[in-house]
Amino acid sequence: MKRWELVRSALLNDIDAGAFQDGRLPGDFVLADRFGVNRHTVRNAIKVLESEGALRVQHGVGTFVADDFVSHKLNSDPRFTYKLLGQNKSVKREILSINETSVEPDIASHLNIAPSALVTEVRSTSFINDWPLATGTSYYPAARVPGLATAFEGMNSPTAALKRCGIAEYKRKWTRITARRPSPQEAQLLRISSSSPVLFETNVDVTPDGLPIKYAFSVIRSDRYEYLIETNE
Repeated sequence: MKRWELVRSALLNDIDAGAFQDGRLPGDFVLADRFGVNRHTVRNAIKVLESEGALRVQHGVGTFVADDFVSHKLNSDPRFTYKLLGQNKSVKREILSINETSVEPDIASHLNIAPSALVTEVRSTSFINDWPLATGTSYYPAARVPGLATAFEGMNSPTAALKRCGIAEYKRKWTRITARRPSPQEAQLLRISSSSPVLFETNVDVTPDGLPIKYAFSVIRSDRYEYLIETNE
């Protein structure tokens, strides 16, 4: 067996054992020292594992276990967890807090409510394969979605909670995507460095008749996430 094949086999065993913290492999120099080979041999092994779909290489960023990567197809379906389950991912959402409060004028404007109107604020963090992927806050007009806080009891699915409140159908009206650095709290929740860039997504969901029922923002790990945009010619 060639040296690169031995390295490939060992790395596959490590992947299966979940040995790489946060799904990220050590650098080429570290792996070369570990296996007693040169960097070229390590890179050959990684290139083969990437072609086999086991690893994902982001040039200038690092090498990652491919199972921790998410491709999000942008469309009118707002069900984030449902989309990930379709990729055979282990997905869960942790509700951090639920409060009734007022909001800033710009959020009220997106929801088409008065600035003094109350909303249900839901803060949460999403995990994929037990590693944090995104954290964010959603705002629901209290008058349009009464009893939402109670509806979340015993579950962490916004879709299921909305259904309990009588809203069985809704769709994404718009999504805006930018990039920035995370705040210290966001970096801690996502288990990343405060210098690591994150994707910042804002969106609005509406009922079938166009009434806004949710404004949300999410801070997403850019090393594990991509958006897929398809156009119909």
